[in-house]
Amino acid sequence: MINSDERKLVGQSVYEQLRSDIVTGKLAPGEKLKLNALRLRYSASVNTLRETLMRLVSDGFVLFVDQKGFTVKPVSTADLRELLELRQMLELSGVRKSMENKIGHMEWKSALISAHFRLNCVEKLMMENESLHVQAWEKADRDFHVTMVSHCGSLQLVRYHASVIELYMRYQVLALHRRPFRGQASVEEHQKLLKHLLDDETESVLAVLDLHIQKGFMLPDPQLKTESKAIA
Repeated sequence: MINSDERKLVGQSVYEQLRSDIVTGKLAPGEKLKLNALRLRYSASVNTLRETLMRLVSDGFVLFVDQKGFTVKPVSTADLRELLELRQMLELSGVRKSMENKIGHMEWKSALISAHFRLNCVEKLMMENESLHVQAWEKADRDFHVTMVSHCGSLQLVRYHASVIELYMRYQVLALHRRPFRGQASVEEHQKLLKHLLDDETESVLAVLDLHIQKGFMLPDPQLKTESKAIA
Protein backbone atom coordinates (compact mmCIF):
# COMPACT_ATOMS: atom_id res chain seq x y z
CA MET A 1 0.00 0.00 0.00
CA ILE A 2 1.34 3.45 -0.95
CA ASN A 3 1.90 5.73 2.04
CA SER A 4 1.29 9.48 2.05
CA ASP A 5 4.94 10.41 1.34
CA GLU A 6 5.09 8.09 -1.67
CA ARG A 7 1.78 9.49 -2.92
CA LYS A 8 3.18 13.02 -2.71
CA LEU A 9 6.28 11.98 -4.68
CA VAL A 10 4.14 10.36 -7.36
CA GLY A 11 1.90 13.43 -7.53
CA GLN A 12 4.89 15.76 -7.84
CA SER A 13 6.42 13.63 -10.58
CA VAL A 14 3.17 13.62 -12.57
CA TYR A 15 2.83 17.37 -12.06
CA GLU A 16 6.32 18.01 -13.39
CA GLN A 17 5.78 15.75 -16.41
CA LEU A 18 2.45 17.36 -17.29
CA ARG A 19 3.73 20.88 -16.78
CA SER A 20 6.77 20.17 -18.93
CA ASP A 21 4.63 18.71 -21.72
CA ILE A 22 2.40 21.80 -21.67
CA VAL A 23 5.31 24.24 -21.63
CA THR A 24 7.10 22.48 -24.49
CA GLY A 25 3.96 22.07 -26.61
CA LYS A 26 3.80 18.26 -26.43
CA LEU A 27 0.35 18.95 -25.07
CA ALA A 28 -0.76 21.72 -27.42
CA PRO A 29 -2.64 24.89 -26.43
CA GLY A 30 -6.37 24.16 -26.43
CA GLU A 31 -5.90 20.39 -26.36
CA LYS A 32 -8.48 18.47 -24.32
CA LEU A 33 -7.01 16.58 -21.40
CA LYS A 34 -8.95 13.34 -21.01
CA LEU A 35 -8.29 11.48 -17.79
CA ASN A 36 -8.28 7.99 -19.29
CA ALA A 37 -5.77 8.94 -21.96
CA LEU A 38 -3.59 10.74 -19.41
CA ARG A 39 -3.76 7.73 -17.09
CA LEU A 40 -2.13 5.58 -19.77
CA ARG A 41 0.33 8.26 -20.81
CA TYR A 42 1.63 9.06 -17.32
CA SER A 43 0.96 5.75 -15.54
CA ALA A 44 -0.95 7.54 -12.80
CA SER A 45 -4.29 7.03 -11.11
CA VAL A 46 -7.32 9.09 -12.07
CA ASN A 47 -7.39 10.66 -8.60
CA THR A 48 -3.73 11.70 -8.86
CA LEU A 49 -4.32 13.15 -12.30
CA ARG A 50 -7.39 15.05 -11.21
CA GLU A 51 -5.51 16.59 -8.28
CA THR A 52 -2.56 17.42 -10.56
CA LEU A 53 -4.78 19.04 -13.17
CA MET A 54 -6.51 21.17 -10.54
CA ARG A 55 -3.07 22.30 -9.36
CA LEU A 56 -2.21 23.23 -12.95
CA VAL A 57 -5.51 25.12 -13.19
CA SER A 58 -4.44 27.10 -10.12
CA ASP A 59 -1.02 27.72 -11.70
CA GLY A 60 -2.58 29.00 -14.94
CA PHE A 61 -1.51 26.23 -17.34
CA VAL A 62 -4.85 24.39 -17.58
CA LEU A 63 -8.49 25.46 -17.85
CA PHE A 64 -11.43 23.64 -16.29
CA VAL A 65 -15.01 24.10 -17.44
CA ASP A 66 -17.81 22.31 -15.63
CA GLN A 67 -19.35 19.53 -17.75
CA LYS A 68 -16.58 19.96 -20.33
CA GLY A 69 -13.51 18.97 -18.36
CA PHE A 70 -9.87 20.04 -18.64
CA THR A 71 -8.01 21.67 -21.53
CA VAL A 72 -4.54 23.09 -21.96
CA LYS A 73 -4.81 26.85 -21.64
CA PRO A 74 -4.81 28.45 -25.13
CA VAL A 75 -2.25 31.09 -26.10
CA SER A 76 -2.98 34.56 -27.40
CA THR A 77 -1.32 37.87 -28.15
CA ALA A 78 -3.38 39.57 -25.45
CA ASP A 79 -2.31 37.04 -22.82
CA LEU A 80 1.36 37.34 -23.78
CA ARG A 81 1.26 41.14 -23.71
CA GLU A 82 -0.35 41.08 -20.28
CA LEU A 83 2.26 38.64 -18.96
CA LEU A 84 5.06 40.75 -20.44
CA GLU A 85 3.73 43.91 -18.78
CA LEU A 86 3.25 42.14 -15.45
CA ARG A 87 6.72 40.64 -15.63
CA GLN A 88 8.28 44.02 -16.41
CA MET A 89 6.45 45.68 -13.54
CA LEU A 90 7.20 42.98 -10.96
CA GLU A 91 10.73 42.13 -12.03
CA LEU A 92 12.01 45.68 -12.44
CA SER A 93 10.52 46.65 -9.08
CA GLY A 94 11.78 43.48 -7.43
CA VAL A 95 15.31 43.86 -8.74
CA ARG A 96 15.50 47.50 -7.64
CA LYS A 97 14.31 46.56 -4.15
CA SER A 98 16.75 43.63 -4.05
CA MET A 99 19.65 45.93 -4.89
CA GLU A 100 18.56 48.44 -2.24
CA ASN A 101 18.30 45.75 0.44
CA LYS A 102 21.76 45.62 2.03
CA ILE A 103 20.91 42.95 4.63
CA GLY A 104 22.29 39.66 3.38
CA HIS A 105 23.53 41.39 0.23
CA MET A 106 26.65 39.23 -0.20
CA GLU A 107 24.67 36.00 0.18
CA TRP A 108 22.27 37.21 -2.50
CA LYS A 109 25.15 38.01 -4.84
CA SER A 110 26.60 34.55 -4.23
CA ALA A 111 23.23 33.04 -5.18
CA LEU A 112 23.19 35.17 -8.35
CA ILE A 113 26.64 33.92 -9.37
CA SER A 114 25.55 30.31 -8.80
CA ALA A 115 22.28 30.71 -10.73
CA HIS A 116 24.05 32.46 -13.59
CA PHE A 117 26.70 29.75 -13.80
CA ARG A 118 24.02 27.08 -14.24
CA LEU A 119 22.20 29.21 -16.80
CA ASN A 120 25.38 29.91 -18.76
CA CYS A 121 26.19 26.19 -18.93
CA VAL A 122 22.72 25.34 -20.21
CA GLU A 123 22.72 28.21 -22.73
CA LYS A 124 25.87 26.75 -24.29
CA LEU A 125 24.17 23.36 -24.49
CA MET A 126 21.12 24.99 -26.06
CA MET A 127 23.26 26.40 -28.86
CA GLU A 128 24.35 22.85 -29.62
CA ASN A 129 20.95 21.15 -29.41
CA GLU A 130 17.76 23.03 -28.50
CA SER A 131 15.36 20.11 -28.40
CA LEU A 132 17.55 18.10 -26.04
CA HIS A 133 18.11 20.84 -23.47
CA VAL A 134 15.00 23.03 -23.64
CA GLN A 135 13.57 21.87 -20.30
CA ALA A 136 16.82 22.50 -18.45
CA TRP A 137 17.15 25.91 -20.14
CA GLU A 138 13.62 26.97 -19.22
CA LYS A 139 14.27 26.13 -15.57
CA ALA A 140 17.74 27.69 -15.45
CA ASP A 141 16.59 30.91 -17.12
CA ARG A 142 13.60 31.15 -14.81
CA ASP A 143 15.72 30.41 -11.72
CA PHE A 144 18.22 33.17 -12.57
CA HIS A 145 15.50 35.80 -12.93
CA VAL A 146 13.69 34.57 -9.81
CA THR A 147 16.97 34.87 -7.90
CA MET A 148 17.35 38.45 -9.11
CA VAL A 149 14.05 39.32 -7.41
CA SER A 150 14.45 37.04 -4.38
CA HIS A 151 16.18 39.63 -2.16
CA CYS A 152 13.49 42.30 -2.49
CA GLY A 153 12.08 41.75 0.99
CA SER A 154 8.49 41.18 -0.18
CA LEU A 155 7.17 37.62 -0.06
CA GLN A 156 4.10 38.63 -2.07
CA LEU A 157 6.16 40.23 -4.83
CA VAL A 158 8.40 37.15 -5.01
CA ARG A 159 5.36 34.86 -5.18
CA TYR A 160 3.54 36.78 -7.89
CA HIS A 161 6.70 37.24 -9.94
CA ALA A 162 7.45 33.50 -9.81
CA SER A 163 3.93 32.74 -11.02
CA VAL A 164 4.04 35.27 -13.87
CA ILE A 165 7.49 34.24 -15.12
CA GLU A 166 6.44 30.57 -15.21
CA LEU A 167 3.58 31.43 -17.54
CA TYR A 168 5.75 33.83 -19.55
CA MET A 169 8.44 31.19 -20.07
CA ARG A 170 5.84 28.90 -21.61
CA TYR A 171 5.56 31.37 -24.47
CA GLN A 172 9.34 31.51 -24.82
CA VAL A 173 9.60 27.75 -25.13
CA LEU A 174 6.70 27.52 -27.57
CA ALA A 175 8.28 30.31 -29.63
CA LEU A 176 11.26 28.02 -30.33
CA HIS A 177 8.98 26.25 -32.81
CA ARG A 178 9.12 29.41 -34.94
CA ARG A 179 12.60 30.79 -34.39
CA PRO A 180 15.84 29.47 -32.94
CA PHE A 181 17.09 30.13 -29.44
CA ARG A 182 18.54 33.67 -29.26
CA GLY A 183 21.88 32.10 -28.45
CA GLN A 184 24.88 34.38 -28.00
CA ALA A 185 22.72 37.51 -27.72
CA SER A 186 20.90 36.03 -24.73
CA VAL A 187 24.18 34.84 -23.20
CA GLU A 188 25.66 38.35 -23.44
CA GLU A 189 22.55 39.98 -21.97
CA HIS A 190 22.65 37.68 -18.95
CA GLN A 191 26.37 38.35 -18.52
CA LYS A 192 25.73 42.10 -18.57
CA LEU A 193 22.96 41.71 -16.03
CA LEU A 194 25.22 39.77 -13.68
CA LYS A 195 28.06 42.27 -14.01
CA HIS A 196 25.84 45.28 -13.33
CA LEU A 197 24.19 43.46 -10.40
CA LEU A 198 27.53 42.61 -8.80
CA ASP A 199 28.79 46.16 -9.38
CA ASP A 200 25.64 47.68 -7.81
CA GLU A 201 24.83 49.59 -11.01
CA THR A 202 21.08 49.78 -10.52
CA GLU A 203 20.06 51.91 -13.49
CA SER A 204 22.22 49.87 -15.88
CA VAL A 205 20.64 46.66 -14.59
CA LEU A 206 17.13 48.02 -15.10
CA ALA A 207 17.89 49.28 -18.61
CA VAL A 208 19.38 45.96 -19.75
CA LEU A 209 16.64 43.96 -18.03
CA ASP A 210 13.79 45.97 -19.53
CA LEU A 211 15.15 45.48 -23.06
CA HIS A 212 15.91 41.81 -22.36
CA ILE A 213 12.31 41.13 -21.38
CA GLN A 214 10.91 43.01 -24.38
CA LYS A 215 13.05 40.96 -26.76
CA GLY A 216 11.19 37.91 -25.55
CA PHE A 217 7.96 39.10 -27.16
CA MET A 218 7.68 36.34 -29.75
CA LEU A 219 4.49 34.44 -30.45
CA PRO A 220 4.54 30.64 -30.56
CA ASP A 221 4.08 28.46 -33.62
CA PRO A 222 0.66 29.19 -35.21
CA GLN A 223 0.12 25.44 -35.52
CA LEU A 224 0.14 25.16 -31.73
CA LYS A 225 -2.51 27.80 -31.09
CA THR A 226 -6.28 27.65 -30.93
CA GLU A 227 -7.02 31.37 -30.77
CA SER A 228 -5.94 32.08 -34.33
CA LYS A 229 -7.75 35.38 -34.64
CA ALA A 230 -6.17 36.67 -31.45
CA ILE A 231 -2.66 35.71 -32.48
CA ALA A 232 -2.75 36.61 -36.16
